[in-house]
Amino acid sequence: MKRIVRLAPLVALGASLISSSAFAGARQSAFKVDSNKGKNYYSGTAAIDGKTETAWMVPGESDNKGEWVEIALPHSKLDKLSIITGNASSEKAWSDYPRLKQIRVDVYSTDDEQVETQVGSTTLDLADKAGWQTLDLPDAQAGDGMFGGRMRITVLDLYPGEDFPNLAVTEFKAVLVEFEMPTKISQAGTPLDGHDSSMMTDANPKTFFATTAEGAELTIGNSGLAEIGFVSAGKDYARPKKVEISCGTVTATTELADDIKGGTVWAEVPAFNGYTGGAFGEPLVKILEVYPGTNPQLGIAELKVKATNADAL
Repeated sequence: MKRIVRLAPLVALGASLISSSAFAGARQSAFKVDSNKGKNYYSGTAAIDGKTETAWMVPGESDNKGEWVEIALPHSKLDKLSIITGNASSEKAWSDYPRLKQIRVDVYSTDDEQVETQVGSTTLDLADKAGWQTLDLPDAQAGDGMFGGRMRITVLDLYPGEDFPNLAVTEFKAVLVEFEMPTKISQAGTPLDGHDSSMMTDANPKTFFATTAEGAELTIGNSGLAEIGFVSAGKDYARPKKVEISCGTVTATTELADDIKGGTVWAEVPAFNGYTGGAFGEPLVKILEVYPGTNPQLGIAELKVKATNADAL
């Protein structure tokens, strides 16, 4: 099944790659309009903004079934879909509004001739529980060459709400296949003598960056990242325990396992456009807590990054 579509102008990245920011956005079949909160407050964009206090909400007169949200994707490969299936703004809101019970996920890919092809379709059953649910998707390639694709999520069935008839969904997130790539560091704290920031990217676990642990920050020079990995300098130095990663308007805090043997521990980079690796700009990493070492200074042997699309290159 193929059809010709007209795509919005894209921003070139080098000769053949397109920034994932060109693909950001969501569309929806319908949404509730609230003049007090703002015309687009309950639009599909509210379900990909990385915020649990906002949600896509369909109009009260809707039958709910058949409504859909469509997420634009970069050139990437799909792996899973993560969803918060109801209105997570409060415990009461969660029970008041209907929640997703069953959905259909359709995936479309666009080639260099701007011809769109459906490359996947699957039905998913969801549990009636608060918090994130992550479900496997059949592998599907979104995009061929310069362009990406889209994913449409259609409502098939619901768990009923106690007080309101219209569906509300807090978040959709396409989980894309990741790949490791060279790390770029834009800024780091003041290093101790002989332990500068370049030692986090030299692929040599015996060398390491060291700095004062209190208030330590790093700015990663890559954009479009999905995860950041930390390799400790061993038990002689403090090791990252709780890290805060900010990108654009969203922030995520992760507590890391303590691996003093040189393993990599990973923290997710928050995204706000519906897919992993969709964060705009350079991530800022703040070390909020550390595991103590023999020395009070922080030591990081290697800093690794994973991306999902061309924006990180």
